Amino acid sequence: MSNSRENSKVWVRSPNRRQVCLAVAALGAAAAISACGSSNSASSANAAQGNAGTVSIGDNADPAAFGYDPASLSGGGVSTFWQGLYSSLFTTTSAGVVKPGLATSYTFNADKTVLTLTLRQGVKFTDGTSLNSTLVKENLDRRSDPTLGAYGMFAKGGSAEITNVAAPSPSTVVITFAQPEASAPALLADDAGRIVGGKAIANPKMLMTQPDGSGPYTLSSSDTVKGSAYTLTKNSGAWDASSYSYSTVVFKILQDSQTMANALVSGQVQVAQLDPSTVSFVKSKDSVVGFPGTIYASPVFDKLGKTSKPFASVKVRQALSMAVNRQALASLHPGAVATASFFPPGTPGYDASLDTAYAYNPAKAKHLLAAAGYPNGFSFTLITVGDQMDTDLQAIQQDWQAIGVHLTIQHATAYAQGLQAQSTTPLGYNNFTIGRDPLGFVNAFLLGGTFNPQHAIDPGISSAVQVSESGTGNADTQALKQLDDAVVNDGWVLTYYAQSADVGYNPAQVKAPTSNGSSVFPQLSSIVPANS
Repeated sequence: MSNSRENSKVWVRSPNRRQVCLAVAALGAAAAISACGSSNSASSANAAQGNAGTVSIGDNADPAAFGYDPASLSGGGVSTFWQGLYSSLFTTTSAGVVKPGLATSYTFNADKTVLTLTLRQGVKFTDGTSLNSTLVKENLDRRSDPTLGAYGMFAKGGSAEITNVAAPSPSTVVITFAQPEASAPALLADDAGRIVGGKAIANPKMLMTQPDGSGPYTLSSSDTVKGSAYTLTKNSGAWDASSYSYSTVVFKILQDSQTMANALVSGQVQVAQLDPSTVSFVKSKDSVVGFPGTIYASPVFDKLGKTSKPFASVKVRQALSMAVNRQALASLHPGAVATASFFPPGTPGYDASLDTAYAYNPAKAKHLLAAAGYPNGFSFTLITVGDQMDTDLQAIQQDWQAIGVHLTIQHATAYAQGLQAQSTTPLGYNNFTIGRDPLGFVNAFLLGGTFNPQHAIDPGISSAVQVSESGTGNADTQALKQLDDAVVNDGWVLTYYAQSADVGYNPAQVKAPTSNGSSVFPQLSSIVPANS
């Protein structure tokens, strides 16, 4: 599916290890930011104590469209939302370093198939239960649930399959993987490592209406309008509450890109995800920070031909890739760089030779279609949420039309319909942040998450992942390059161009936010008052 310009993660997110971040219709805007302290010195003192008043964040996705289970939908602005409500086993810093969270330390066995965690003591959840090894085990034992996308890579047959979770003592968790997992702490960081409380584990249905976390904030139900604005209030008893500046955080859901930009410059929000078309406008009023490592691409949901038979053919997927004029498409967006590589320029594993191998070549694309048994082409439908991606999709539509492939662009009438399209249509279109954690992205989304609803298996991709995991993870550039080649050559993702993701902020009220390098939306803890 497609949506407005994020970040899954996509899926948003991100996402992150970014689940695809999906745009939804905004039902309205909440009140503007309240005034901060009466003086700079007072405001600075309050900020240091985590009492800096209210900050409003513009998000293009409804983080709780399907409830408050952080494992069900994650990435991008959604990930920022979950950071407020749920703590994770590990977190990733703005420098891309994995640091302790609910797990204070870890050790590996010799072959890196067994990870032993030591848990933080004294952590309480909103339901009154406490963090212990049994609760962590119960959370991770949900990995077989196919609706929990953040856990997809840990499920049986997943790219980072967990075969067993043990709780030998209240503060010790032992996780056994099917294969060596050098980057296991990174895989258990942020979205996939968020832990829900004991009452929610016993009664998962409660997460449909309320969160149950140990994060620095709790949901204010009375000030929340689901699908429109979510208000979080400081949980002063949280173990990391002092790392967050504001006493109240409001997430406003705004689908239209110009509406989002207008909300920022008018003061309705202080931080906002921006569409490239609005960056110049925002820069004339406020400030913008760019986060690199984002691709604009079509993930192939259907590698088995269940929703559209032609997509089962690698030749068909390669033909679609070669039929797109990437240079022309990238020229529509200032600063964009045309590329066919799944890992964008500047990230570990980027292979520039793929740009040559999959250069614009309609004649070769037609030949591949004929060789696959489709000399006259075929037709299929792509479902998109909102109209922000229409310019790109219409250009791609024309390119595919030239080789006989007829694309119908259909706009979803609701957010849920857009998400469900991942299982009912063969292809999507969105922006995704690879960032500094390409291996984590592959594990979380390409193999175990929203990019792979049919749980397809590709030996070449799986082998390349295993080589990376058994070595030094994201530091093994050569192994990652082989993984990049496998993803592109097998047509699991059709990448068109790369571009920095832009986040606008009001410099008079907040400092420039930072990302952890695996999301196109800031870390919640990095959003601090300008005078702090």
